[in-house]
Amino acid sequence: METTWTNEASSSFSSSSSSIPEQFKYDVFLSFNGVDTRNNFTSHLLAALETHGFHTFRDDTKLNRGEYIGYELLKAIEESRISLVVLSKNYATSRWCLDELVKIMECRKTVQQIVLPIFYNVEPSDVRVQKGSLVEAFAKHEECLKEGSDGRVDKWREALTEVANLSGWDVPKVANGDEAKLIQKIVEEVGNILDIARINVADHQVGLESRLQKLDVLLNMESSNVCIVGIWGIGGIGKTTIATKEYNLIQHMFEGSSFLANVGETSKQPNGLVSLQEQLLSDICRNRTHNVRNSYQGIEVIKRRAFCRKVLLVLDDVDNVQQLKALAIDRDSFGSGSRVIITTRDISLLNLLKVDEIYAPKPLNRSESLELLSWHAFKEDHPKDNYLDLSDEVVAYAGGLPLALEVLGSLLYGKSIPEWKSAIAKLKKIPHFDIQAKLKISFDSLSDEVKELFLDTACFFAGTYGNSTIKILEGCNFFAAIGIRVLADRCLIKYGPCNELLMHDLLRDMGREIVRQESIKEPGRRSRLWYKEDALEVLRDGTGTEAVEGLFLNFAEPNDIQVNPRAFEKMNRLWLLHLDYVNLKVLVKLKFLYLSHCYYLTRTPDFSGLINLEELLLNDCVRLVEVDKSIRCLNKLVLLDMKNCKNLEKLPSGVWMLKSLECFDLSGCCKLEKLDRVKGSPSKSLSSFLFSWTLRTKRMVGLSPASVQGLSCLTQLSIADCNLSHLPSEIGSLISLEMLDLCRNNIPTLPESFFNLASLKELYMNYCGVAQLPGQIERLVSLEFLGLGGNNLISLPDTLCNLTCLTTLDLYDCNVSHLPDGIGKLVSLVYLNLAQNGLRTLPDSLCNLTSLEFLYLNDCNVTHLPSEIGRLTSLETLDLGGTRLLAMPDIVLPKGRRSTRGTRTGAHHCTGGVQGRNTEREAVAKPRGEGGFRLQARYVKVAMCLIEHGG
Repeated sequence: METTWTNEASSSFSSSSSSIPEQFKYDVFLSFNGVDTRNNFTSHLLAALETHGFHTFRDDTKLNRGEYIGYELLKAIEESRISLVVLSKNYATSRWCLDELVKIMECRKTVQQIVLPIFYNVEPSDVRVQKGSLVEAFAKHEECLKEGSDGRVDKWREALTEVANLSGWDVPKVANGDEAKLIQKIVEEVGNILDIARINVADHQVGLESRLQKLDVLLNMESSNVCIVGIWGIGGIGKTTIATKEYNLIQHMFEGSSFLANVGETSKQPNGLVSLQEQLLSDICRNRTHNVRNSYQGIEVIKRRAFCRKVLLVLDDVDNVQQLKALAIDRDSFGSGSRVIITTRDISLLNLLKVDEIYAPKPLNRSESLELLSWHAFKEDHPKDNYLDLSDEVVAYAGGLPLALEVLGSLLYGKSIPEWKSAIAKLKKIPHFDIQAKLKISFDSLSDEVKELFLDTACFFAGTYGNSTIKILEGCNFFAAIGIRVLADRCLIKYGPCNELLMHDLLRDMGREIVRQESIKEPGRRSRLWYKEDALEVLRDGTGTEAVEGLFLNFAEPNDIQVNPRAFEKMNRLWLLHLDYVNLKVLVKLKFLYLSHCYYLTRTPDFSGLINLEELLLNDCVRLVEVDKSIRCLNKLVLLDMKNCKNLEKLPSGVWMLKSLECFDLSGCCKLEKLDRVKGSPSKSLSSFLFSWTLRTKRMVGLSPASVQGLSCLTQLSIADCNLSHLPSEIGSLISLEMLDLCRNNIPTLPESFFNLASLKELYMNYCGVAQLPGQIERLVSLEFLGLGGNNLISLPDTLCNLTCLTTLDLYDCNVSHLPDGIGKLVSLVYLNLAQNGLRTLPDSLCNLTSLEFLYLNDCNVTHLPSEIGRLTSLETLDLGGTRLLAMPDIVLPKGRRSTRGTRTGAHHCTGGVQGRNTEREAVAKPRGEGGFRLQARYVKVAMCLIEHGG
């Protein structure tokens, strides 16, 4: 019979790839008995192998023969990639040949050597069980080795059985016994195996072994499942090297294998996807030619012909999900035990594919970096004398990137110490073009907007806090949040432990070099200026142009710099200006000043020159103590954000009366004692005034009757957790107020004027010590949200039921014993929280709330639900946990959901739940019996209820 070579690695074979020799000295080891085949078949086979360039070792008379095979022969077997075993009639008569075979089969297990048997005029079945001519041979061996054999005969028999079970060639049955054609087939098979295995790997594989061990764990070669592993990281980190080395080590364990290099780049060439498909088909199907007309046809051909077997695929440098689709990467199409390795700079591709594991190689550590640099710079594994400090500088600059270390090492090879110093100084300002080109591949794949965001980060924001940066950029109409996510997915930035934006130094320098190339000799024609000398030159000489969009100028201590009076005149596209310790008085046109998170800022600068400023952000300046009185000059200021300035004790008088001010946030300014009262009216534009968790006095500080009356445009007022004991009667003059937050104060009563707030839509009074809700509450006709949780309200006024606009009513933990009978008039109510109250019964009118979606009754004393509760057709969530229901109504859960019942401490335990809110509900509430209804809801919770009867 003719049998072709297939997968050699049985399921029980799982030797670690780390045990495989780094290099095989021989392509083929030829094992044969010269008596049978030396001058015919083996001689012709050897000549054909050598003609095709395969380095072949054959066991011939060159080696001194003895009772046991020698060290040289054992070493030759170990150093061969393939062993061809010619099993002839007299093969088993030679103890030498049998010892060879034992060693060959051992190497198959320990170094994953490929073994191909050739049955030359013997039956594979005879070899398998040692029949026929082998009987006599083994009888002689056993006679001669009666004593002192150490199980040698048993090892021979085991080796013969193993080799006979492998796929190979039965000479009489191949090509009708034509030995020339058989030899041609054998040489082609050897060529297929060796051609695939020989993929070049870096000469100096520093740190590669440990990284391969981690990849081996993720590949889990012992498993018969299909496994897809992504290798993700920055350009130059060694993804391709790791994947190549792993491929070389394990590819022979599969029925077919293919390594597709530079997938992203190749796919962009004319007919590139088709080219990749044809290469994959050729590799998997052993050089069979496939003409693919188009990429769509190629997908089907690949699925039909290539992926029905156990295969190994490496897809290198994938940068678009369409490339994966074109190559039909679908785990359901692969044979059992297949492995796919994908290298990419974009983690989002791996997430879309739902790979099994993602391996992100770490940069080389200092020791590894020094060794790799030394191999290239000094041709040895350590730096030369007097070069260690300079080598450390280069290692620090390279940041653990193997690519950079190789390039820089080669650049510095043979250079003197002064030349090293000069080269390092130049690199810090102008990156090496080879490194730049490699890293720029990731940049070139970005959309135009994300490219701009990358350059902004490289020039200005590397090392800053992520939330701050996003706030700055989105304040300038950039979609920063999604852009930052894209950069992180592409391994161009990452978040540090304190949420800071981290960028590899070489990536940062690459971005800055892109900007420098915009105008090498004239900084004023670049889009971004971050280098101190360049920024000073532009400001002093007035050479800035409309190209300039951002300028950073940082000093360690205050500096008076000479600025051309017309320095900013042509910079009409400038949107980002950052100055540290710079005295500059020419910012007349500045509209946006962002000083948030300035942790060492104790006093604000002089604002008197910023007459056009519209937004001033000082939030989270935790050491800020004083605000310069010049802030009162900012008559165009619309937004003043001073949230969480924890050490701020006072503000200049009249700050909140700036005539254009609309939003003033003092939340979290916990040391602020008061707002000084001033003559005149507050800003008529003020619409949002927030100072929750701020004022610690027991009065409405700074809000005099006259000043409160002047806040006619105020729509939001937050004074939560301010230790207030009462509200001034003038509060009712805030006729535009829509949101009022009074939570966690001690305000047991409300002034009569409070109920004049006819525009109020949201009222938060949780934990305010309210004991009784006045009947005048009905005058708040616009109220939509009412939060009263945590108060000691025993009852509710009937007038509450006249608030027909109310959509949310939070009465959590209020000790309410009964609800008004008119509760059903709240026809707009969507959310009703009655948890942890003293309710025993519910009024029947509750069933009129047809808009109600959320009803919380947990930990109440309710024993019965209204009989017509099924009329709550909009109900999505019903929480009855901890109640004392005597009967459970019928419940219709949405399709696909289930209700479970159990027993706990003698009581029925009934729960029902859902996973999300997008499930279709039953169309309508269904009548049952005489006017009864079956309740439908998306989520029903009645856990830990004492139920005597389950409905």
